Amino acid sequence: MTADARQWLAGFTAAVDSRDLDRLVSFFTPDAEFTYGNNPAMVGHDGIRAGIGAFFAGISAISHEVVGSHSPDPSVVVAEFRTTYTRLDGVPVTLPGAGVLELDGDRIRLYRVYADVAPVFAPAA
Repeated sequence: MTADARQWLAGFTAAVDSRDLDRLVSFFTPDAEFTYGNNPAMVGHDGIRAGIGAFFAGISAISHEVVGSHSPDPSVVVAEFRTTYTRLDGVPVTLPGAGVLELDGDRIRLYRVYADVAPVFAPAA
C-alpha cells in the first residue's frame, strides 16, 4: 500500500472518528453505497448521512486503529480495524472488523464493512 493510500485511509478513519457527518459524507461519491455488516445498504449522501447518523446516536464515541491494510490496485483498499465504541453508558467495547473500499478517484463508490457490533448494544453485564 502506498504512502498516499495510507494517508487517505488515515484521513477517512479520522473523519469517522470525528463523528462529523458532513466531513464523513464528503469522502463518498454522491451515488455511493455503504453496507455495514448484514444491514441494508445505505445509498447516496442522504442515505449514508441518515444511517450513520442513527448509528452515531447510539454511541458516545468511536475510535479506529488500522491493524493492517492492502491496496491490490489503486481503486481498492482493504483494511483491518480494531474499533473502540464507547457506549452511551460510558463503557468502551473494542471489536475487530474489516472493510473493503472501492474508490472512484479519491472518493468511495462502494464500502462494505464486515463487523459484528452486537456487543456494543448488548445489555451491560
